Amino acid sequence: MKVAAFSNRQFRLFFIGVFFAVQAIWIQRVTISWLAWERTGSAGFVGLVAGLSLLPTLLTGPFFGVLTDRVDIRRASIVTNSGQVICITVLALSLPWIGAPGLALAALAIGIVSSAHHPVRMSLGPRLVPTELVQHVVSATALNFNMARLVAPAGAGLTIAQFGAPVALWVAVAFYLPMLAVLSQLRPRDLPPRQARPFFGELADGFRYARDTPLIRLAFLLTMIFATSARGALEVLPVLADGAFERGAEGLGLLTAAAGAGAVVAALVKAVGVGAVGARIPLAVYAAVMGGQLAVVGMGVAPVWSVALLAVGLAGFCSTWCGVSLQAAIQTDLPDALRGRVMSLWTVAGFGTVALGAFAIGALADWVGIGAALVIAGLAGGLCHLILIAWGARR
Repeated sequence: MKVAAFSNRQFRLFFIGVFFAVQAIWIQRVTISWLAWERTGSAGFVGLVAGLSLLPTLLTGPFFGVLTDRVDIRRASIVTNSGQVICITVLALSLPWIGAPGLALAALAIGIVSSAHHPVRMSLGPRLVPTELVQHVVSATALNFNMARLVAPAGAGLTIAQFGAPVALWVAVAFYLPMLAVLSQLRPRDLPPRQARPFFGELADGFRYARDTPLIRLAFLLTMIFATSARGALEVLPVLADGAFERGAEGLGLLTAAAGAGAVVAALVKAVGVGAVGARIPLAVYAAVMGGQLAVVGMGVAPVWSVALLAVGLAGFCSTWCGVSLQAAIQTDLPDALRGRVMSLWTVAGFGTVALGAFAIGALADWVGIGAALVIAGLAGGLCHLILIAWGARR
């Protein structure tokens, strides 16, 4: 495994703190998703809740990106992690009385805090190490995130089934605490001095840099299509688990863990250096985006539970391979002074569009059924990717 980044004490501390924090993220996501299905039985509402937890990234993420490039990054991380703790605590305390509108409001609040947290998290790690280690940091952090994606959902499903959703939420709260303790020990690299500019002028600078850099522009387009269809499909797993296969919360945990298993395999392969090609998009990414769309079709036509698990696992693998490869390509030569703004736009492409996909697939599932909705999503995403690849080849 590429261990260069771990020779840096600050990154080791950061990695440990993030290990627990990402466990909390996956526990809260699975729990809220299950609550949406349990309390309404509506695929559309599951998609709506997933969308509300991700949609603020589309609207407020770029503004938080400007702030990330202006403020003390360590203190910003303390604020955003604390905000997550507050949101989950309030939700856990109010569960006995909360209905569908309150659950939607809680998902929206978490989404707003997350839209601030994403550019902070993506800027903090690379600023803890020398610039030549940034690509290693991206791969190692992705491994951390996806290891949690493997372990936490299954644990959350079992916890919900045995002890109830409130206990799962309190476990998520506890898992944020190590990250808050670690942050006081970190000393990220200062940004280079620059002339003060108006807020919206700096926002426009980030948009222009992303638009005028061919690599970043193409990476964003690939990500937007993949996130809308393939990753959007992974946000409506409660409907597949219980609505199609009647497997309940434990089934949801297993499906989400299957996606995590595929993601961990991809992250491990990336972490040992396979596909680490610097600031360019390799052919393997184009293969993975098409493989992910085929996996979504497989989820829709799966005749038995084991096939559904395999299809979800493949979708998780392709999602992580694409995400890590494209993020590493973007971050490799990205100036620190623009990192917050450009990566906030990356979260719009990589997380915000998932909200649109989850909402659309959930609404479509209420109309034609979850199987047909997934097939339509996979075929539409594959067609859009083929058009983009053909357009890029011609240019």
